[in-house]
Amino acid sequence: MPISVTMGAVSPTMTSGHVVEWKVKVGDTVKEGDTIADVQTDKAVMPLESFDEGTVAGYLVEIGQEVAIGAPVLLLAKKGEDVKAVAAGATKSAAAPTAAKPAQAENAAPAPSANGQEPAAAPAHEHVEAAAGGRVKSTPLARKVAAAEKVDIAQVKGSGPGGRVIREDVDSFLKTRTSPPAAASKPAAAAGRPAPADTVVKLNRMQTTIAARMTEAKRVAPDIHVTVDIRIDQLVAIRERLNNSLSKEKIKLSVGDFVTKAVGVALRRHPVVNSTFDGETLTRRGEVNVGIAVALPDGLIVPVLKNADQLGLKDIRTGSEALYEAARSNKLTAAQMNGGTFTISNLGMFGVREFDAILNLPQVGILAVGAAEKRPVVEGDKLVVGTMMTVTLTADHRVVNGADAAEFLRTLKGLLEEPATMLL
Repeated sequence: MPISVTMGAVSPTMTSGHVVEWKVKVGDTVKEGDTIADVQTDKAVMPLESFDEGTVAGYLVEIGQEVAIGAPVLLLAKKGEDVKAVAAGATKSAAAPTAAKPAQAENAAPAPSANGQEPAAAPAHEHVEAAAGGRVKSTPLARKVAAAEKVDIAQVKGSGPGGRVIREDVDSFLKTRTSPPAAASKPAAAAGRPAPADTVVKLNRMQTTIAARMTEAKRVAPDIHVTVDIRIDQLVAIRERLNNSLSKEKIKLSVGDFVTKAVGVALRRHPVVNSTFDGETLTRRGEVNVGIAVALPDGLIVPVLKNADQLGLKDIRTGSEALYEAARSNKLTAAQMNGGTFTISNLGMFGVREFDAILNLPQVGILAVGAAEKRPVVEGDKLVVGTMMTVTLTADHRVVNGADAAEFLRTLKGLLEEPATMLL
């Protein structure tokens, strides 16, 4: 029998996704572990691998079509099977029930699954309605979204096979749609000039997921915020000397690299902060895997630097750069996304002095890092200029109390003010 390759969960919070690009074509031989497609998850575009071997007989979903986890996306012919026969058999079996009740297939809307997600995707030919009698060729999901947004699907230009309208076409149409004409009745900003129309922007998958997770974090976790000022004159001096010695290797350490290293060491010494909490059980993680928040044009993503406490500054710099590049080019792997035990959010490069970050559940701590800047500092009875940096720890107060948070920050402050102690 042929093999149906299914949509896998390539990110920990993923419930559905859609194919952005196929990496294989009909007739290609696929081995276990081969990447068959790039998939848009709730966080990023990530590779989808096959856990089976065979020859590609056909695609079972369209590019851009929303597919639940576990639903089939690709058909493989096993060794010895005829590829064309497998593809023809799948088409025939899928088309038979449609032909039996054409009226029902035309009018029935896809029923939601028990968990509220879109139903598992069926083969692509089951999802596309032919343009007969003046109807617009479109997928059920595209029609469902259009109906919910009160869009005449006939106004949407299709980019699918044969000009079919897919969900992505409807989303693109919504982004260009402005507010209703009623808005024009508002007073003009200036005499003789019409008031600028509002622009309605529909959130993409990543933005929707971020909104849901941030809401959950604030609703579920009673957080505590603890702030300290850190004088980093010694750190800046050491950084300059190290960068001079690393210049031939074209490696330039940042203040953030020292922060990442210090956080890794501090987490090893304060395991309660290097934990995850599911509402009932606190798990103190054996590895120290630091997530580094990366801003993207459409949202935020947190790739993970594994075993940060064991890495040298040079490895932290090269490892962080690799994560930044993968994040910004939509090439993060599941391994680079999963396993985080703590998160750092750094807005210092934007000139932000101090801020509070929101927890990245189920982690119990996140560090907000501000800019390193010259400030007046009291030294004995004198007022001098020092390089200062403000950091704020947000902690889940259900399991991390104020003293725990303060002890963690005291350790972190000591490591950054005396960088040589990171070697002890």
